[in-house]
Formats: sequence, structure tokens, C-alpha cells
Amino acid sequence: MPRKARGWLRRRIYAEGEVFLFCYYVSRSGENAVENSQLIGLVRDFPTEDDAWREVQLKGYWKLADPSLSISPTFGEIAQHFRLYDLKRNGALSKRARETITTHESMLDGYILPKWGQVRALEMTVPMIEMWFEDLAAKPIGRNYAEGEQPPNGYEAKPLEWTSIVKIRSTMSLVFSHALRHRLIEGGKEVNPFRNPKKEGGVRCITVSDYEATVVTTEQMIMILHFLDTETTQMEWTMALLLGATALRPEEGFGIKWGDIDFGRGQINLSRAWSKGHETNGKNQSALVPVAIHTVLADSLQEWRRQSPYPNDGDWVFPSLTLRGTVPRSASTAGQKYLRPAAEYAGVIEKGSSKRFGWHNLRHSLATFLAGEVNPAVTMKILRHKRLATTLGIYTHAQLEKHRDAQGIFLRAIKRGKPSELKPSKRSR
Repeated sequence: MPRKARGWLRRRIYAEGEVFLFCYYVSRSGENAVENSQLIGLVRDFPTEDDAWREVQLKGYWKLADPSLSISPTFGEIAQHFRLYDLKRNGALSKRARETITTHESMLDGYILPKWGQVRALEMTVPMIEMWFEDLAAKPIGRNYAEGEQPPNGYEAKPLEWTSIVKIRSTMSLVFSHALRHRLIEGGKEVNPFRNPKKEGGVRCITVSDYEATVVTTEQMIMILHFLDTETTQMEWTMALLLGATALRPEEGFGIKWGDIDFGRGQINLSRAWSKGHETNGKNQSALVPVAIHTVLADSLQEWRRQSPYPNDGDWVFPSLTLRGTVPRSASTAGQKYLRPAAEYAGVIEKGSSKRFGWHNLRHSLATFLAGEVNPAVTMKILRHKRLATTLGIYTHAQLEKHRDAQGIFLRAIKRGKPSELKPSKRSR
């Protein structure tokens, strides 16, 4: 949308005190657009501009800046409204992690808006969108880069994986839901192409990924810890043990401070995460719950605390030594420099492999190890998933050794009946 097309805020001094005004342009027949304004309220009642913008939304003043938006807006216009009033909201009903916000904006700018930005939202149909999804999966349609933004070295346009298309669908669905919720478009779910695909004929998408996360066996984990057990890599050794035993997400594990660990109660009180150089609120509210730690793990953490140059309650458990403990270690850097070489040593991945592997694989590994050992609901709680289907369908992977053992039970039962005692006959030799 053009600059200031959505309106802007201005402060003015009135008799009752400093106030916020919502300003916007009004076009008049035969004249240039002129500025108009609406009173929002006293600045003291709206401490930040975000608070003032929320009041603009509640009072519906945003419609004054672009009356056509309430008639038949383009997808680009409703996406802009979504960005301004919902995507980065920090309310109880609309709180998103920084990574989630980044993903939605990347999908909008990179793929969705270049294709649909100028199309009227009410003219977007299910078949049109599904055909586009199939093109994305079949043809090398490159990502759009903003002016001044450069693609990475060696970038080559390729068809998208369906896992990426699922993210595109999710972003578009959020935009349409937002538009309907705020009555930017009228018509209910019938005009929403992203309604339930099975029950209501909405846009379909292949949601099953062919990606299979690499799992670390207990034997391989022992070798990884052996590789990291050197005088200069005790921090990395403790990282691997902690994330391997608790299934903490990397951003959670690297965001822990010593004061978050309650050794008396045997738990870590998660209150933050650390991702891409910034402190965040974590994946979601349900993820920030106490995580149990066994006494053996607690002893290992205490031992690392005695060695750490930053052992105070307000210090990071895994501090950046380069930056003198002011921030925690980078999970991606630590994974690349230490975990991957250790995994190569243990035979988890081949040396020099470009296969995806990092700290998050340890979550898959613990879930897979616990399968058949504990009640699945316990594993779900350990991983802090909302649904058991996520734990069983995505994080629990096939273990061929257990499959062989299960076959053995069957074969031993057959052998007890002595049908040739499971031996090949002389004729087949």
C-alpha cells in the first residue's frame, strides 16, 4: 500500500493534556487529498503507540484511511492489515514466536504477494490456489527478493517441497481468517478458500513429508559424549547430555540461566528462549513449563557450573566466551562446530555429509528411544507437545533393531511347532 495509506499517528496538546490523533487523507472531488483526523485519547491512557494503534483498530478508524478496503480489497490489502494489527500482536490470543513471525513474513514477501497481491480476495478460488500449489511443487519457481536484497551465493530456483507449501497455505489461511474476523471481506466461511478441505471443500495440500529425521541410538550417543569429553569441550559435552536427556528445543536449552535451575526440586523453570541472537518468549505458552531433571543430570550440571567462568544465577548456563558471557552460545554454530563432528565420529551421519542434523534431532532421538519403554503420554509431556499424534507420528521413528526383536518372537513361536525347524531343506541347498 502507498506510504501513509493506512493512516498515521500524531501527538497534539489539547486543553485536557497531550492526545493521540489518528490522521488520514480524504480525497474530495476536483481537489487534492486533504488531511483529516480523529481523536484517539489522552497519551497517558495509551502509554505506547502500539496501544494507540489498538484503539484505532477497536474504533474502526482504519476504515477511514482506505474506505475501499471494506468493499472488495485485494489479498495484498488484507495481508497488510494482518501484518499491522495481528501478526506481531503480543496479546493472549495472538502471541507468536519470533521465528513464526519471520516465517509468515518470508512466505508473504517471497511467494504469496508476488502472485496474489493484486488479486481481489473474493475472486480467489480453491481450484486457482490448488493449481498454483501444484506448480510450486513441480516447476522451479524462484523466491521473490525485495529491492536491495540479494539471493545467497549459488542460489538456484527449484520446485518447492510440500513442507514449504504447507507453510504458504498456513500463512494464507491466517490472512483470510483475519479478514473475516475483522469483516474486511463479507460472506463467512463460504468465501474462505482455506476452509476445512475434507468437510467443506477448502484448499488441499500434501501434508505428509518424506523427510525422516536422523535418530541417534544410545550407543551412538555414548560415542558422541566420548568424542566431546575433552578438557576444552566440557561445555559442549554438557550441552549434548542436557538436550539429549530432556528433549529441550535448542532455543530453550541455550536460553537457560543458572537461576532457572531449581536443583532442590529437580527441575528447570523455562521462562525464555534464545534464537538468532535475540531473547524470545519461546515457541508458545504451553512450552514454558518446568522440565524435570534427574539427579544424575543435575550432578553433571553442577559440575559444569563449578568449571564455568560465569556461574552466577543471572549468568547463562552456556555463555558465549567470545562475548564474555553477555549472551548465550549460538545453537547453530555450536551444532556445526561440535555436534556434527561428534555425530560423524559416532557414525550417525557420513563425514562431510550435507544431511540435515542438529540439536533438534536429539528430541526425535529421545522420543524414539522411549517408545515401548514408557507410556506414550509420558513421552508427549516430556516433549511438551499438545497432541499425542505429533509425538507418535512425527517424533517417534522406526527402530529396525526392535522390529527384528519383534520378528524373533514370532519366529521362535513358529519354531516351537517344528515346521522344518525353520531350516532350509536339502533340496534348496
